[in-house]
Amino acid sequence: MQYTVPHYYKKFSCTGSACPDTCCAGWQIQIDPGSLKRYRHMKGPVGNRLKNEINWRNRTFRQYGGRCAFLNDENLCDLYLEGGGEKAFCRTCRTYPRHIEEFEGLREISLSLSCPAAAELILLDRTPVRFLHAEDDRPDEEYPDFDFFLFTKLEDARGLMLQILQDRKEPFRARAAAVLALAHDLQQRIDRDALFAADSLLARYSSPGVCRWFSNRLGSLDVSKEERERTAAGLFLILRRLEELRPDWKAYLRDVRRTLKNAVHAGREPQRTFSEVFTDVMAEQLLVYFIFTYFCGAVYSRNAYGKLKFSLASVLLIRELVRAEWIRTDGTVSSGYAVEAACRYAREVEHSDINKCRMEEMLGDEEKFGLEQMFALL
Repeated sequence: MQYTVPHYYKKFSCTGSACPDTCCAGWQIQIDPGSLKRYRHMKGPVGNRLKNEINWRNRTFRQYGGRCAFLNDENLCDLYLEGGGEKAFCRTCRTYPRHIEEFEGLREISLSLSCPAAAELILLDRTPVRFLHAEDDRPDEEYPDFDFFLFTKLEDARGLMLQILQDRKEPFRARAAAVLALAHDLQQRIDRDALFAADSLLARYSSPGVCRWFSNRLGSLDVSKEERERTAAGLFLILRRLEELRPDWKAYLRDVRRTLKNAVHAGREPQRTFSEVFTDVMAEQLLVYFIFTYFCGAVYSRNAYGKLKFSLASVLLIRELVRAEWIRTDGTVSSGYAVEAACRYAREVEHSDINKCRMEEMLGDEEKFGLEQMFALL
């Protein structure tokens, strides 16, 4: 079995009780069948507590006030403390914040943006992300009908996208436009069953002048301020139509939109430039994170363009969450707020398969979220 991880993967360390947003509250913790069976047969005080604090029908730990029943007043896990350490965890607790994408013969493992400690590693490190590879003797699992040819082309395209995105000599907006257009053009070849033409497409996007070409294209866009605002509002409308995982999420979104709209009408911005708070490096690191995590999943859906639009829309939305706080605080917000906004977004969107699928589906509306409209938001 082969494995791929980002270079910061092993730097992760749980902050425990010091975590500003514990992963043991705010969502249900699903228990895998193996752990459920083990918990059912545990003896002693811990076993008795498990029998009472598990919803056996839903296969989740019970919650009180949105907190896992085993999360104590110090924000530490009693199951860990009293049950023998990490071996007492179910698969969810043992794995998080690691996120695993599975392909035949390959596991790609990232750190989840919803974890504050992981988000700091992703957003606040200025080093371009490198990806490390390893292999062990575990046999490959077989995936019926796995399309290796498509997967190979997706990997090749993703590799080029990451290369383009990390070329910091070019403006981020031009780099982001280039990778979006690449995904769009690759999708046309997927839809036409013309993947044999993917190599020539990648060769074209490998041209040294590709970002300069997209800089010129962005500069010549004929999109009004009203059209741009409509597209941005459409992205927020998508968020409001998703399943709400935390009760304060939609009220938070309403406040964000109100702040952004009022600022547009007032025509006034803080003196401190927004690029000091949310930098191009942050935008790059976020887009690299989303593309690495989700793009090759198109081998199952055959929707490479949708995966890239989801990735870019996520970066744009997180950026706007930060922008609203920058406006609200008259520019005094710290760049660390980007970590908080990214975590909040990821908890609502990334941890619901329903939300990810629904968002990708709604972004498929090319009249509202086509290339030109998405370019305009950059």
